Amino acid sequence: MQELKVNAALGVQAYTTVKSLIIEGNLRPGELISESDLAKRLDIGGPLIRAALERLVEDGLVNQVDAEFLQVAALDRKYIDDVYQVTKALEIQVAVQSMDRIPADAIEAFAMVLENIRPDIEAGKPYPVREAYEHLQRMFLTYCENDLICLILARLQDHLTRVRLASRATDDRQWLHIEYWVMKDELDALRARDVNRLTTTLSAHMDMFRRWILQSWISPDQVEKG
Repeated sequence: MQELKVNAALGVQAYTTVKSLIIEGNLRPGELISESDLAKRLDIGGPLIRAALERLVEDGLVNQVDAEFLQVAALDRKYIDDVYQVTKALEIQVAVQSMDRIPADAIEAFAMVLENIRPDIEAGKPYPVREAYEHLQRMFLTYCENDLICLILARLQDHLTRVRLASRATDDRQWLHIEYWVMKDELDALRARDVNRLTTTLSAHMDMFRRWILQSWISPDQVEKG
């Protein structure tokens, strides 16, 4: 029994290690990888690496090329578009299903978050908007009772983090300024318990962001060449 626990823990470690290399860009988009090379590089047994890669194929972070080689998933405009289309559909469903369950004081707590960062917005320093958006998403997830949707959305976070880390060279101040006022509209819809208005606003929010990031996208290769 102890041996099984140890092997399970090592399997999780192998999976987490390889996944982190992909998300953080140390294994580059499109790079060909093999079980044997990774096992040597990471000093992890072949069976554990094989199991990790099988899970990463299921996650959509790795593609099987042939019997020997796999390829790190692309990180291009199509990939970004795909990720955010799915994210939009799921996040809207989470918001809709949680809306009637969100207590008024939780909504007002979000309102206070927006009010507290307004001086930063007006001073041209909109970076706290990122945390405000995360606050809004956590609120929806907390009060959504559809565990399956929440689980699938959670699995998308690896893809979203991958895009976010790869886009660090992009100046997003203009977008964050726009996003602040979009969230103010979402707050008004929440206060009114107006599901149609919230759905419309969230949909526009996600579409605007998807267009913005696709238009401003700088691939990791371009960053290095620059």
